[in-house]
Amino acid sequence: MIRAAFIGVGNISPVHLRYLQTRRDVRVAALCDIKRAQAVKRQQEFGGEIFTDYRPMLEQIKPDAIWLCTPPSVRRAMLLDCADRGIPVFCEKPAERREAEAAATARDLTKRKGRVQIGYVFRSTPAVQRLRVLMRDDHIHLIQSFYGCNVSLTMGLPIWFYDKAKSGGALVDQATHNLDLLRYLFGEVQEVRGTARNPVHKQRKGYTIDETLGLVFTFANGIIGTHVHTWVGDAWRNELVFSGEKRVYRLFPSTGRLVVEQPSADANNPLSRNLTKTAAKGAFEFQQGSRSIYEYENEIFLKMVKSGDWSINPCDYTDGWKSLRLTLACNKALTQNRVIRLI
Repeated sequence: MIRAAFIGVGNISPVHLRYLQTRRDVRVAALCDIKRAQAVKRQQEFGGEIFTDYRPMLEQIKPDAIWLCTPPSVRRAMLLDCADRGIPVFCEKPAERREAEAAATARDLTKRKGRVQIGYVFRSTPAVQRLRVLMRDDHIHLIQSFYGCNVSLTMGLPIWFYDKAKSGGALVDQATHNLDLLRYLFGEVQEVRGTARNPVHKQRKGYTIDETLGLVFTFANGIIGTHVHTWVGDAWRNELVFSGEKRVYRLFPSTGRLVVEQPSADANNPLSRNLTKTAAKGAFEFQQGSRSIYEYENEIFLKMVKSGDWSINPCDYTDGWKSLRLTLACNKALTQNRVIRLI
């Protein structure tokens, strides 16, 4: 039985706790949060002993695995303390908010042989893994990434969310998932440029986020990519399009749907065996199912905890730091209105 403990039980924690509830080999042993009322609320649904300081929790509970769901800027000490005790950690994205601190933590975790999985959820999904296989015989030259939602129209989120210094805005909170996925699939970005606008609400004190933004990337391998993002859209949408010499691939990572278009495909084409044919000519589809996308990353983490084999880690801390570095470079390209070179 794996004794699971959580440090930070805010908004993201239930997506992990709900999955752990379905596992017969996991017991939620402890919940830690500086807000005791928050921990009590989670305990009523998921159980576990309550702590407001993680250090006595580590000493008394001696958990087999930690889920770290605190704000990104208050993780370093917890990660290093867990590494010193040999406790594996599932750490929510982004790895940090500050690049220099993330780089230092990555070095220190490497020295301690810390076992950390960063929660860039798209990497672990079946749709992304199927995409990687299907693109092996193709050459991708152009990437289009789009993420949209309406949180600046509804103003339904906590007020701090609209302060870019606190939440990171669209880039750090949301787009970082897409940026990480692009790194995972196509390697490092060489340079980035961008622009941003606020077409609905002007920026003011407490409202400093960018409502719409556009980025252009040049990858080290020569691929050109774009990412556009809106917080004043009609609904929540996320789509990436990869244009290859043989096919076009449309990925909807949040729903696990993949559409592959190859107009010249015939009945003997391998796509007809690996994907479901659609009504549209030359279009094939894969749908990974109705499971929450967060279940897949937790499944891999628990497998590594039980087996001790971390070679299958979708995203270690160092890799998470590199995705943070790209995310912050994109933000710098927006705020400084210039080309930012990464390599």
